[in-house]
Amino acid sequence: MRNVFCIGELLIDFVCRNTNVSLVNGSDFEKKAGGAPANVAAAITKLGGHATFMGQVGNDPFGEFLEQTLQHAHVDTSMLIKDKQTTLAFVSINQDGERDFIFMRGADGEYHFNSIDLSKIKTNDLIHFGSATALLSSPLKDTYFQLMQYARDNGHFISFDPNYRSALITDTEQFAQDCLAFIKHAHFVKVSQEEAIMLSKEINLQQSALKLLNYGAKVVAITLGKDGTLLATKEGQTIIPSISIKQVDTTGAGDAFVGAMLYQIAKSEPTLSHTFKDLTEFISFANKVGAITCTNYGAIASLPSLTHIKAYD
Repeated sequence: MRNVFCIGELLIDFVCRNTNVSLVNGSDFEKKAGGAPANVAAAITKLGGHATFMGQVGNDPFGEFLEQTLQHAHVDTSMLIKDKQTTLAFVSINQDGERDFIFMRGADGEYHFNSIDLSKIKTNDLIHFGSATALLSSPLKDTYFQLMQYARDNGHFISFDPNYRSALITDTEQFAQDCLAFIKHAHFVKVSQEEAIMLSKEINLQQSALKLLNYGAKVVAITLGKDGTLLATKEGQTIIPSISIKQVDTTGAGDAFVGAMLYQIAKSEPTLSHTFKDLTEFISFANKVGAITCTNYGAIASLPSLTHIKAYD
């Protein structure tokens, strides 16, 4: 099985234990590991795959906790840098199971390209760009683009998830422009409905998916929550249903979906030529993984193993 390299933020989520409240009224918080690329890496390893996290945490107790959390999930942390202060987020869950959150940015934005040991990235390895903070102005943004160019020039499988956060992004036009630079070279693109419309400027999701394919993406997955996922390639489009669950917390569901997709791609041969039927089966499995993640609190802690998933068959 090939390795999946996931670049971006690893941070502390302070999750409000008070139920059905916003951050305004929350008072009891629990410390948890978070960060979209880290969630994806942990999703892969919890399923039995191989993943390396690439990013920076603080040289502080929070950074130590985060490193230990990934190591406990069997994620390779050899490319994790510890310096400055760890990025923090505060999260509460409202009565609909949706998140209310704010970020206090720290070390994640200071990850430099020269911190990456490129010799560890083998020819057939996959590289996932799914950071929620990388396209903010920072050294990490430069690193993000440099690594994408390296991946493109060396023929690596490129996965991209915009992970748009309205609380972080003030210039949506620039954000969209940056995203399209990645979509142009991506073999797999996962977007939400909101992201699909924003990036394509098409309200119709089928037209939106087609536009993303025309930009250069080989495979597009538009996640539709409880309604499943729209799969689109040059071969066609279809909606693959999800499973019915009792939703508790949506944190990490999209990352779990991506991790499940990359786990299947990384263990299959060849990397770049899956049939539409293969991809349909991959997404059906990924839908299940994403849904199961919503049945518990926290991102990494809620990620299922293969044994856990089989209980839903």
